[in-house]
Amino acid sequence: MANLGPQTIIELIVLLIVIGGLLYIVVSKTNAVEKTGLGSVIMLAIVALMIPVFWIAEANNQASATAAQNQLAIERGMQVYGEQCTPSCFGIATDANGKDTVVNATWGGYPMSHFWSMTDDDLRIAVASGAYNPKALIQPANLNSLPRSDEFGGALSSSQVDYLMTFIRSTDPKNKGTNGLNLLAPYLQLNDATIYASAVTFAKEGQFGAAQDFTNQQEVALDIVDPGTNGVSCQSQQGCFTPINIKVKVGTKITWTNKSKLAHTIVAVQGTDIASPKPASDIFDSKVQIPSGGTFSYTVTDAAYNLNSDTHNVLYYCSIHPDMVAQMNIVK
Repeated sequence: MANLGPQTIIELIVLLIVIGGLLYIVVSKTNAVEKTGLGSVIMLAIVALMIPVFWIAEANNQASATAAQNQLAIERGMQVYGEQCTPSCFGIATDANGKDTVVNATWGGYPMSHFWSMTDDDLRIAVASGAYNPKALIQPANLNSLPRSDEFGGALSSSQVDYLMTFIRSTDPKNKGTNGLNLLAPYLQLNDATIYASAVTFAKEGQFGAAQDFTNQQEVALDIVDPGTNGVSCQSQQGCFTPINIKVKVGTKITWTNKSKLAHTIVAVQGTDIASPKPASDIFDSKVQIPSGGTFSYTVTDAAYNLNSDTHNVLYYCSIHPDMVAQMNIVK
């Protein structure tokens, strides 16, 4: 009954007083036999009135207990995620109000939105198995090091898998309760300064690392190379753009030279989805395959600067090998 609102409790008390008063008036004007019968009626009436009160109180207790258990699961799942997630799977940025916000959160190389429509069984398999998105730009050096449940030879317990599932569910905008991502930054700041600092750096530099600054050059030469060329580390087995992240001004002429053994294309990406990139051919597109030894040139435009107005970053990829992705940050 303590979980009922104060106004509801007062209304119930007033109701009982009024009913009791009316019954007292009736009883006071009856004989002994009638009083005995009315007494029984009064007791039945009181019991009948109290049953829904107790039922409501119990329902409130159960709802509160369920909410508390769910909140605890989200918090524990957040802790497991923050401490066990693979490197560079989330960033921490400061919003316009000076508040830390988690950005680019992923699990197993997939954005959180990838899991929202999954059934519980599918989500459990995804979390427990340690599977990793083969199209993710950042690939772990050792797949065996990925967090997975003890059923799959990992260190996560069944309870931790349950907590992670609840945490991932909490990130869905359809969820009306606590979003576990909102708890992550303050938790790490207090409990793990190293992971917190890494997440802040990742948010600033992104998955492409720090941009190489070419803003003092009017013409920039870039390459497409095979994996391992001159120590260049490619995420794709087919080749990579190098440098993978550049900073240039509007008006800069960029020329790519294909030094790879394979033919490639160079196409701007709509938005920031590199898991399933869609071409922004109106920004730039080589249109045809660039053969080994061939070149493609593009002069940076205002349209490219405004393509993603929040960051002024343009992602580009090879349409033949979509896991070959690079980024340019454009300034004026």
